[in-house]
Parts: sequence; structure tokens; C-alpha cells
Amino acid sequence: MKKITIEDKRYPKLLKKIKNPPTKLYLEGNLELLNKNIISIVGARSCTERGMELTKKFAGELSDQGLVIASGMAHGIDSAAHIGTIEQMGKTIAVLGSGFNHIFPKENVWLYQEILKKDGLIISEYSPEVKPKSNLFLERNRIVSGISIGILVIEAAYRSGTSVTARLAKTQGRKVFVLPHEINDKHGVGTNQLIRKGAILVTSTKEIIEEFEFLTYKKEIKKEKKILEKKFKNKDYEKIYKLIEEGTKEVNEISRKTNYSISEITNILFMLEIEGYIKKGEKGYICI
Repeated sequence: MKKITIEDKRYPKLLKKIKNPPTKLYLEGNLELLNKNIISIVGARSCTERGMELTKKFAGELSDQGLVIASGMAHGIDSAAHIGTIEQMGKTIAVLGSGFNHIFPKENVWLYQEILKKDGLIISEYSPEVKPKSNLFLERNRIVSGISIGILVIEAAYRSGTSVTARLAKTQGRKVFVLPHEINDKHGVGTNQLIRKGAILVTSTKEIIEEFEFLTYKKEIKKEKKILEKKFKNKDYEKIYKLIEEGTKEVNEISRKTNYSISEITNILFMLEIEGYIKKGEKGYICI
């Protein structure tokens, strides 16, 4: 772990220009990413399967264009942004709302390790012993937007943390891009409101790139997609995967057979889905 102050020449130049930049940063990983062209991808923790797919798609395509992808390493859209980037052999930055000794959520410790393994970067303005708190996540959002040339919003509910990040980005002079959403879906209320208030509606990576005079869209990118290694992060993941493989599809049924709580099962199922092991069908979870 390294610590730099706002006077350090490695300190992000864009972040230094925001209204209340952090006076110091704790860092692990590739510090060279701090002053690259960064796009942050943000969105709902409780997101749709389609939202996760779109996040991975845009994260992978934007990283192919030479951009660094940043997010907050939370459940949902954040995790999908980091994973989509890593799968495409891109570089990603995670901004924490806690210290390095208290990675949150705990289920994403493996993702934290994977980001570092793939030459990415982890940032926190908090000393290692600081525990996660809701107000700290709101504070860290100004860093997510502050290090970026723009942010892409994928799914946001009404009055969400994502909408707060978008407002911060706007006050910081950053471009705010939004994917439009179906009007009757609660996951799109926040995104559609942002569009109404002047955010840039986009439907392709090319549209994002063309908004910046200093970026050029690369039409042909021949790059072999590298998928995350198909290995389980722990025995709990493997145990639940095998139950699903054997025909146990419902959350309650899995809970009964494992003696794990519903919340524990839900978290593990979410991570198995993010990692591409399972998907939710009409009659419950199935292996892919």
C-alpha cells in the first residue's frame, strides 16, 4: 500500500480540480492509471440481469478503446463494470468507501484481488482501519466522478446514490452519459430523470468516444476476449453450484439443504451469476 498527498506529482490532476479533493489517497496497484483517460461506470446495486449484461458490454468496449474503467466495487453495476473490463483485458480502478483492512462488501474480496492481479488499481481516501459506513460511500462518489473525464450511468432508482454521483459529476464539469431505460421499470426511474435534466443519452460506445475531441474511435479492434478463470472462490460457492447442477433451483430449498441463511444464499447466488456460472430461469436458478 502507498500513500500520496495532494502535493504529490502522481496525484490525479482532474481530482485536484474538484471543489473538495481528498488531501491524501491510499493506493494499491498500478499508480500509472491515476492520470489516464478514465470513464466511470455507475449504477444500481440491485440491478437487472440486462443491466449487468449492458455494463459488461460497455466496460469491455470502452476499455478496448484505451480508456480506464473506474467504479466503486459495490454489488450490481459496479461489480459488472470491473468484471467486464477484466474479461476484456482492460485496466480498471476501484474506489472504496472504507479502509483497506475492511474491504466491502466482503463477497467482493476476490474481485479486489482480481483487480490487483490484472494490473488495476484500488483507491481509498481512508486509512486502512476505517470501517465502511453509508456516509463514506457518498463521500467516495466524488472521487469516482472526480478522477474521470465522464461517467456512464446504467440503471438508477429514484433518489439513489447513483443519481448523487451524476449530480457531483455535473458540478465537477464532467460529461454524464446515460443509457435510456424502459419507463415502467423502477430500475430506470433515475436514469430517465437524468436524461430529462440534460444528461447525454447514448446507445453505443462510439457515441461516448465522439463526445471528446481528444479521443478517436477505433473502428476495428481485434482482441481476443479473455474470460476470468473458471474456478470457485471458496467451497461455499462450489457447494451451492453443485446443488443447482443437481436440480436444486429455489433459494429456500438451497437454504434448507445447506443451513445457510437466505441472505447468505442470495449473496452467493449473485456472485455465481456475476461470474457466469449460473443464471436465473423461469423456475429458478440453472447452471450455464
